[in-house]
Order: sequence, then C-alpha cells, then structure tokens
Amino acid sequence: MRRVTILANFFLMVVVGDEFHHDHLDENNENSRRKRSTDAPEENKQYWMNLGQKELEEALKVEPNKKLAKNIILVIGDGMSLATSVGARIMKGQNEGRDGVSSMLSWDKFPHVGLSKTYNVNAMVPDSAATAFAMFSGVKTNYYTMGYDSTIKLGDPASTLTAQEVKTVLDWAQDEGMKTGIVTTARVTHATPAALYAKTAHRDWECDKLLPKDTPDAVHDITAQLVGSPRGQKINVILGGGRGSFTPSRKVRSSSFSSIKFDYETENWDCSRDDNKDLVKKWKKLHKKGSFVKTKSQLQNVDVNKTDHILGLFNWSHMPYDDEIHPQDDVPSLVNMTSAALDFLIEKSKDKGFFLMVEGGRIDHANHYALATRALTETLAMDRAVEEILAKVDLEETLVIVTADHSHTLSIGGYPGRTANITGTVVGDSGWVMKADDGQPFSILGYANGPGFKKLQVRDNSNSTNWKAISRAGDLQNGETAGAAFVYPGAVPTDKETHGGDDVGIWAAGPWSHLFHGVHEQTFIGHVMSFASCIGPHRDHVTCGGRRRGK
Repeated sequence: MRRVTILANFFLMVVVGDEFHHDHLDENNENSRRKRSTDAPEENKQYWMNLGQKELEEALKVEPNKKLAKNIILVIGDGMSLATSVGARIMKGQNEGRDGVSSMLSWDKFPHVGLSKTYNVNAMVPDSAATAFAMFSGVKTNYYTMGYDSTIKLGDPASTLTAQEVKTVLDWAQDEGMKTGIVTTARVTHATPAALYAKTAHRDWECDKLLPKDTPDAVHDITAQLVGSPRGQKINVILGGGRGSFTPSRKVRSSSFSSIKFDYETENWDCSRDDNKDLVKKWKKLHKKGSFVKTKSQLQNVDVNKTDHILGLFNWSHMPYDDEIHPQDDVPSLVNMTSAALDFLIEKSKDKGFFLMVEGGRIDHANHYALATRALTETLAMDRAVEEILAKVDLEETLVIVTADHSHTLSIGGYPGRTANITGTVVGDSGWVMKADDGQPFSILGYANGPGFKKLQVRDNSNSTNWKAISRAGDLQNGETAGAAFVYPGAVPTDKETHGGDDVGIWAAGPWSHLFHGVHEQTFIGHVMSFASCIGPHRDHVTCGGRRRGK
C-alpha cells in the first residue's frame, strides 16, 4: 500500500504539476527556446505577414469539386490521435534536417479538414471495430462489434440471428460494379478491415477456435466470412497479415510449424483453424484467375492481365513494424502494398471506379505498448503511402479521406525548445534542461497510462513516504533519444495503454471533400462517401442524376 501511495503522489506532483511553468522557466530560458538555426529565415513581423498572405491566397483558390467521386480511397491511421499525427509531423521535418514543428505531412496539405467524434453507442472511449464500422456504414454500434446496429449483443453469437444487419461502403461499391480492395499492416481479419465485410458479435472471433462452444451453425468466424461470403469473395485485392486464421491446425502441429510459440499479441498468434479447413486453398478454388502471394517479390510479379483477384498474406499475424523491415527482406511495406493495390484497381476498374481502404494498423499497437517513437515512424510509413496515392490518382475524380478510428493518451509536453528532438527530453535550444521536481529530466512524449509506469522503483534506502522515494529507473537522461523499442512513461500502471476518447482528425481532398467542415459524428464519413460517389443510401439523391458512373 505504501508503494501505491508513493507512486500516486509522485505522478501528481512530478508528472502533471503546473509548477513547471513558473519554477523552471525564466526570461532567459524562454528566449533560448526561440533560438533558431542560422540557415532559417528570421521570423519577424514581415515573415509572418508574408506567410499569412500566401496561405490566404491559397485558401481563396479552393473551389468545391461537385463531380462524381468515381473512386474512393479511405486511409485510416488506427489509433492516430492528433498528438500522434503532430509528433510524426515534427519527426518528419527533423529526419529531413528541417524545422520539425512547421513541417507538413501529406494530408496536412489537403484543402478540407474536420474533426470526428469517435464514441460508440455504449462507450465513451471506443474500440476499433465499432469505430471502423461507423465510418464504413454510417451507423454507430456497440463496443467490440461490427456488421449490425446496436441491437447486437456483445459476445452473444445467437444475437446475430436477430440483430439488424447494416451494409457498408464495400457492399455499396460492389452493388455498383466498382472494384474493391483492402490494404492493412494488421491482420486482414483484424477489427478495422473486418468491419468492411464481416458481421459478428465479437471482433476477436477471427477463427473458429475462438467462437463460443454454443455458437449456432449459421454463425461463422471472421476469416470464414471473408472467404465464404459473397461480399468477401468479390473483394479484388486483399493485402496484409493474418495467415494464421486461414491455416488448418493440423498443419500447425506438423514439423514445419514446430517452432511456433503462441502468443495472441505477436506474430505467433494462436488462431489456426480447428475445423482443419485450408481457407487459402478454398480461396484459390473460388478464384480461378486469382493470385495468392506470400512475399513482396511475388506481389510485384503478379501478371495483372491474367489476374482478377489478389490475396496477399505476408505474415502469420500482423505485419512487421516498418522499422523492422530491412531492404533485403522479401516483405512488402505499407507503401509497397498500397502501390500494388492501386495499380491493380486502376487497371481493372476502368469507368466503374474503385473503393480502396488503406490502414496503418500498427500505429495503434505501438501506442498500446507505449512505444511512441515507433508509433510516429508507423505514422510516417502511412504518410509515404498517402504520397504514393496522390502520385497515382486524379483528385478531380477521386475522393481521398485520411482519418483515424480513435485516439490514444499520448501527449507532447514540457516546454521544449523548437529544435528539441521529439523523441528526446525536454531541453531548450540553448542547452537548458527542464527537470522535474526529482531533479531529473523527462521526455517530451508520454502517456496518461500504460506499461511505462511499471519502470518506476522505490529507492531501497529512502526514508521518505511520498513521491520523493521514487526512482524513475529507465527514463531518458539528458541528451538521450528513444529508439523504437523504448517504453515511454505512463501516469497509471496498465499492461497496455488505453485508447483515448478525444476527437480525431479528418483530412480530405477530391470530389465533395468540402463537406468535411467542422465537428462531425464519425458516421458522417460513411454518408459523405455514399453521397460523393452516388452509391448506397444516397445513391438516388437529386444531385446524382447528372453524375452517374460509366457503364
């Protein structure tokens, strides 16, 4: 009990105390924070007037595009809170040897921006399945579920037989003859991609072995739905991780899989098939002109002219983090997968157009484990994917939306100088070091909860009964920066850091992107996609009469 009290007092006084602003900054230090590199322009009055004039002129040139959105590309940074996006923006500029805070991510340049309210029907702080479904369908639902409105009961397979089913943008697009695709760095059966095609009372039911024992025969796991349902079979390109839930358990028990040690959170994910069905083999049988690929080279060598469908499963569970992929590895990055999917869909869709969902799925995973550096590099991987998209599509006919499903508790804090390394400690540009009340420096990035708290220790020889007995073992020291595997501080001890309930950004370009203009319900994204492309519930809107897609 003593340790709990000490730790609680420590964070109240050291982590969140407002005394920093007064006790550790004086006029000289404040001036030092504003010091800039000698090759940067002097940011005097004229600089800001000129910059404002330039930005105003660019804004005045923006005109609404009211054409048909022949193509829709929805890019989702899973767990990409505003702090994560801003942190990645700073990292991008610093990595390129430029000013970090004034840098721009690809979507920062989009002409239209809004905010998305991410709550679920029954939860203030949401999960990825229900938030993704809200975007895809225009209908909010219950936490951890997808495919139904709020009449679904979490964890009750029988409730799927009576709950109200809801179609998604995948259905709407396929009904109009559009080609469709999914790209993700998570498993292709994970919460976000699954919400496009699956209907389930629990997002974790990715394979049959995870279904409850009393599950009715008419209820199927997510992978079985991807391969066996009409909407799943029509998806033209599916790229990501998750080979495990396609694989019969008998294969896992064979000698070729003997080295696997199962852990749900790692690539050794225990979700092979107890029904012993080989769903890759079934997918191949259903797609006579389909290509199944397991490597980057196989993906890049697909003959588009001889192929109607592509299934790429590049890892047993999730894809590796971007920083884990080396040039010699035959593993596609998010950019590689996005580029291949776009080339395929553009070639195959012709005048009908296409819908593509791209997910930077591992931003979320990195944040959950308080790996803030890695969360930012995963966001930059998605930034490169968006740049690839913009290089390949015509924004006159393609609606591109970048958003997140939910936030995290990551924050950017202290009073760092403008040139301070975003992955380092709070320092001024002159070398001044901001220290907490324990006399030690602290990182710019941190979380409201998570595993980082567990690095704290109580000093063996301390006579104190309050926060002064705490040793912040393992935290960054002055001059140090955090690598990909560094666990950042957290104010509350939890095995995994939680999602946040704050709004996330919506950045949009292309036809009808101007409809994103303020604070929106997350479901509005689905309605805009429907309206802009004249598919689904808004297919027969009066404005669609003069903007039908080609035959």
